Amino acid sequence: MKNLLAKNFILMFLVITLGFLSWENVLAKDYDIYVDVDGSDSDNGSESNPYKTVAKAIQEAEIEDEIYIEEGVYNEDLVIAKRISLFGADLKDVVIDGQIEISENVEAQKFTIKGNVIVESGADIIFDNLIIKEASGNAIDAYSGNGEIVVKNSTIKRARNKGFYIQKGRDIIISSCNVYSNEEEGIDLRSNVDGTISGNNIYDNGESGIELIISDSSLNIKDNVIKNNGSSGVASQYYEDLDEDGDIKVNNNTMTGNDKYGFDCGYPQGGGWESDFWMKSIELVGNDLTGNDKGKINKDCGLSQAVVKKEATEAQTEAQKKAREEELVENEKEKEIQAQLEQQNRQKTVQENEYNLNKLVASKKELKDEVILEKEKIEGRGGLVAFLIGPNYGAIENIKEVAPGFGEHQADFDEIDRKLIETENQQIVQAELKDIVNFVQEVNDLIVEKDSKFSLFGWVFRIFK
Repeated sequence: MKNLLAKNFILMFLVITLGFLSWENVLAKDYDIYVDVDGSDSDNGSESNPYKTVAKAIQEAEIEDEIYIEEGVYNEDLVIAKRISLFGADLKDVVIDGQIEISENVEAQKFTIKGNVIVESGADIIFDNLIIKEASGNAIDAYSGNGEIVVKNSTIKRARNKGFYIQKGRDIIISSCNVYSNEEEGIDLRSNVDGTISGNNIYDNGESGIELIISDSSLNIKDNVIKNNGSSGVASQYYEDLDEDGDIKVNNNTMTGNDKYGFDCGYPQGGGWESDFWMKSIELVGNDLTGNDKGKINKDCGLSQAVVKKEATEAQTEAQKKAREEELVENEKEKEIQAQLEQQNRQKTVQENEYNLNKLVASKKELKDEVILEKEKIEGRGGLVAFLIGPNYGAIENIKEVAPGFGEHQADFDEIDRKLIETENQQIVQAELKDIVNFVQEVNDLIVEKDSKFSLFGWVFRIFK
């Protein structure tokens, strides 16, 4: 009975005092919840026991949890009403086949959505490196209201309606995306939408590449290629009940091969707009508007000051060229100085990290040597002495007192590992962490082994140790 109690006590000590040294702590997981098509929704969503469905992962997620989705096709509609992040294992081989409805702030990266995304009022999205394809309606449908729509480095294609439908009141950033082969507009913006559309390829859409209502909108449309669309490259619209001026900058785009104009101005419901409405609301500079079926700019726009890229280049003065050249030279000097400073800072960081790492390794060795001395005392007691009075309880107690030091060293190694920028020292840290775990396990095994053996008067020495 006493042996059983002793064993239970030691096991309790291991759990409470040294449990923090388990591999789960040393090798922390990158994500909070995991999903795999071969998993089970009755499991716990860990890396080794993933959920089967994304819906289950969302249901179990807490606010700001990160969900990792393994390769596979997930045939499910999703409703996301909490602030979470979704990360796919592969852009093309992780496919969510179904509608996604979002009412909270959501971040998503590196997977494919085969269906449409609805973003309700007040919700923000940050989509990076996604494919959204074959939506039955609009690929991304952002309802009226506040909230930011950020989509970058992504592909939006083959929607039955629009690629983007951004309704009133939204802030947007759409950058470095491919938006093509959607049956209606590539990007459709309603009134009072602010933000940037830059560096995108918008082509082969059934209607205009970009359509927008000017009223109360502030947009910077720049550096895009907008070509071969079924209507105009960019189509701006006026409505009688949406007659506020806008601030629309359309600069340095290539808008060519479109079935109507490079830049179009329309009034679908007619109305008595002011003759200078378009001029007050639109800046159109530095664009290539050649090769569109009906011409560069619809004459109804009245944008006589619009300048295409070629004309802007020819109009540049010699003084402007010289100023630009001088600016480039100055920028190169600044870059060189900055590079030197960064190299100096890097070297300083490497030296500081190496000093702190060496200091920590020495401290850990000192603690380990201290435990080794006590370990040798435990190992040195055997035979008749151990039978009569049990293991060296004093040495065991000393180990228990210093054991938390290993946890502190493990935390210190983890912290310094996040600061290291050199591979060699990162390998040293991992080796030290592994050594801590192995050594603690070795000491634990020894204590359990020694204390589990019968001793005639060990219980007395345990009391008076």
